[in-house]
Amino acid sequence: MHSKHAVRYYLVLTALLLFFYFSNDFGLIDIQKSALILAVGIDREDTEFIVTAQIAVPQSSAQGKEAGAVQLESRGGTVADALNQINVKTGWYPKLVFCKLIVLGEETVKHNVFDALDFFLRDEYMSDSCLVAACEGTAKAILDTATPIDPISSVAAGKVLSAHAEKVGTVAPSTLREFSIGYFSAARSGSLPVLKPEKLQESSDGSAQNGAGGESQAPQSGENKNGESQSGGKDKSAFSPSRSDEPRAAEALPAAVSGSEKSGSAQPQAEEKVFSAGETMLFYDGVAVGKLTPEETFAYCIVVNKLRLAAYTTESDGVPYTLNIKNNTSSVRFAVDKNAAAMLDIRVNAVAGIENVSFAQTVPELSDTNPVPEEVFADAENSLKEQILSVFEKSRLSGCDLFGVTERLRKFNTRYYPAYREDILDRLRLTVSVSLEGIR
Repeated sequence: MHSKHAVRYYLVLTALLLFFYFSNDFGLIDIQKSALILAVGIDREDTEFIVTAQIAVPQSSAQGKEAGAVQLESRGGTVADALNQINVKTGWYPKLVFCKLIVLGEETVKHNVFDALDFFLRDEYMSDSCLVAACEGTAKAILDTATPIDPISSVAAGKVLSAHAEKVGTVAPSTLREFSIGYFSAARSGSLPVLKPEKLQESSDGSAQNGAGGESQAPQSGENKNGESQSGGKDKSAFSPSRSDEPRAAEALPAAVSGSEKSGSAQPQAEEKVFSAGETMLFYDGVAVGKLTPEETFAYCIVVNKLRLAAYTTESDGVPYTLNIKNNTSSVRFAVDKNAAAMLDIRVNAVAGIENVSFAQTVPELSDTNPVPEEVFADAENSLKEQILSVFEKSRLSGCDLFGVTERLRKFNTRYYPAYREDILDRLRLTVSVSLEGIR
């Protein structure tokens, strides 16, 4: 009897699978009709938004080519209006489910950035784990940057903003969710890493690239010195293919968009650069109000993050030492004492060893069992302490509550919140303690 029922079950299951197969009930995405957006750059001209969308271009695996991307620039009164121009001009429907990076241009951060970011918060397909970064100049120039790290610039930028970079303290990355939480909190504060393209010191064949005083590459045809398109003026859409997939990208686009790019003389290859994101931009009420140096970014990271195998260089008696910080524990404590004085106590403890010194050492000195000289740890502690104090001072002067004091005041000292919330950073009495200890 049992085997008789089993046969019926298998027949029903087979019929169900055949129904799904022949009906195509799953509705697979036709990538030839969809614009799979990998990254979005947002610039502003007065009240107009200039959106640069980096779109993945499908490649046949049989061709053995690397994945490619194209940039589409569009304009509109809102970010949604600008993105809709992609569909109008190309017939591609923009999809944000694969968007991993949003870059905000220099003019964008001078206004409330949530004039633009609220669109991404409303979009139900947009991931809140998408990385957000600021930049100097235009966001379009960042996405147009040719880099040897990856054919797609947004992927190369994502590596600089990775979780590994956060663990070693070189970058303080922020996601759309984290930045939004800070903006809508009582402190209305947040921070974003600053993406910068930097010249390579040497090219792949070993020859030196142009230095700071050398001649720069000539701008491409149809672009001005700032990398902005000159061909369309107030045209709603401009197209700029990525460096390695220009023929394929032009082939994938409708003739109305790609035809103008095929004509004219050959364009010079763009100079390859790499990205850095060591600086951190501070925001209050959605507007950029200050910036941390790479050294201050590291000091901020060691307070708020768990670091692992992070390198920190300090000087002792004029000699550079690079310490390898194995791990750290830190605490940020806020309290209002019995005299109604607001107190903030920051404590950092870390385990570290010497990773490198600028002079040759003996075999015993190279051993892991050899203790780090006390004066080296003392100088490193003083340097880190000064940098943490500098971070707090910039936070206080700009009004950006980096350490979340206002939120702590609201949650744990409610009766002082109405009176203190407007000037809590000015009222604070700060104490900072940094302690480094050897591995053994």
